[in-house]
Amino acid sequence: MKIAQKKTVSFMVFFFSIYSIFAKDPPPAPTYRKPPPPPHLSIDENIFIVVLIALLFGIYIIYNNRLKTKTSI
Repeated sequence: MKIAQKKTVSFMVFFFSIYSIFAKDPPPAPTYRKPPPPPHLSIDENIFIVVLIALLFGIYIIYNNRLKTKTSI
Protein backbone atom coordinates (compact mmCIF):
# COMPACT_ATOMS: atom_id res chain seq x y z
CA MET A 1 0.00 0.00 0.00
CA LYS A 2 1.17 3.45 -0.71
CA ILE A 3 1.60 5.99 2.05
CA ALA A 4 -1.28 8.13 0.76
CA GLN A 5 -3.64 5.14 0.84
CA LYS A 6 -2.56 4.29 4.41
CA LYS A 7 -3.21 7.86 5.50
CA THR A 8 -6.62 7.87 3.82
CA VAL A 9 -7.66 4.57 5.37
CA SER A 10 -6.43 5.56 8.82
CA PHE A 11 -8.25 8.93 8.53
CA MET A 12 -11.49 7.20 7.54
CA VAL A 13 -11.22 4.72 10.43
CA PHE A 14 -10.55 7.59 12.83
CA PHE A 15 -13.41 9.68 11.41
CA PHE A 16 -15.97 6.87 11.62
CA SER A 17 -14.93 5.93 15.12
CA ILE A 18 -15.32 9.56 16.27
CA TYR A 19 -18.59 9.84 14.34
CA SER A 20 -20.01 6.77 16.07
CA ILE A 21 -19.16 8.24 19.47
CA PHE A 22 -20.99 11.51 18.80
CA ALA A 23 -23.89 9.97 16.85
CA LYS A 24 -25.35 8.16 19.87
CA ASP A 25 -28.72 9.14 21.30
CA PRO A 26 -28.69 11.79 23.99
CA PRO A 27 -29.35 10.64 27.55
CA PRO A 28 -32.98 10.58 28.64
CA ALA A 29 -34.44 13.60 30.37
CA PRO A 30 -34.18 13.44 34.15
CA THR A 31 -37.24 12.56 36.12
CA TYR A 32 -37.90 14.51 39.25
CA ARG A 33 -39.05 11.67 41.46
CA LYS A 34 -37.67 11.17 44.92
CA PRO A 35 -35.10 8.37 45.18
CA PRO A 36 -36.10 5.34 47.22
CA PRO A 37 -35.24 5.53 50.91
CA PRO A 38 -32.11 3.70 52.09
CA PRO A 39 -32.53 0.39 53.87
CA HIS A 40 -33.12 0.64 57.61
CA LEU A 41 -29.94 -0.80 59.04
CA SER A 42 -29.17 0.12 62.60
CA ILE A 43 -25.53 0.99 63.21
CA ASP A 44 -25.96 1.17 66.98
CA GLU A 45 -27.44 -2.29 67.34
CA ASN A 46 -24.21 -4.14 68.19
CA ILE A 47 -21.91 -1.22 68.96
CA PHE A 48 -20.76 -2.64 72.31
CA ILE A 49 -19.60 -5.87 70.69
CA VAL A 50 -17.72 -3.95 68.00
CA VAL A 51 -16.03 -1.70 70.59
CA LEU A 52 -15.07 -4.72 72.69
CA ILE A 53 -13.56 -6.53 69.69
CA ALA A 54 -11.68 -3.36 68.68
CA LEU A 55 -10.35 -2.92 72.22
CA LEU A 56 -9.18 -6.53 72.43
CA PHE A 57 -7.56 -6.32 69.00
CA GLY A 58 -5.76 -3.10 69.99
CA ILE A 59 -4.44 -4.73 73.18
CA TYR A 60 -3.28 -7.72 71.14
CA ILE A 61 -1.40 -5.50 68.66
CA ILE A 62 0.25 -3.42 71.40
CA TYR A 63 1.25 -6.56 73.35
CA ASN A 64 2.81 -8.18 70.25
CA ASN A 65 4.61 -4.96 69.34
CA ARG A 66 6.15 -4.68 72.81
CA LEU A 67 7.30 -8.31 72.70
CA LYS A 68 9.04 -7.76 69.37
CA THR A 69 10.90 -4.60 70.38
CA LYS A 70 14.05 -5.03 72.38
CA THR A 71 14.03 -3.68 75.90
CA SER A 72 17.11 -2.80 77.89
CA ILE A 73 17.97 -5.09 80.79
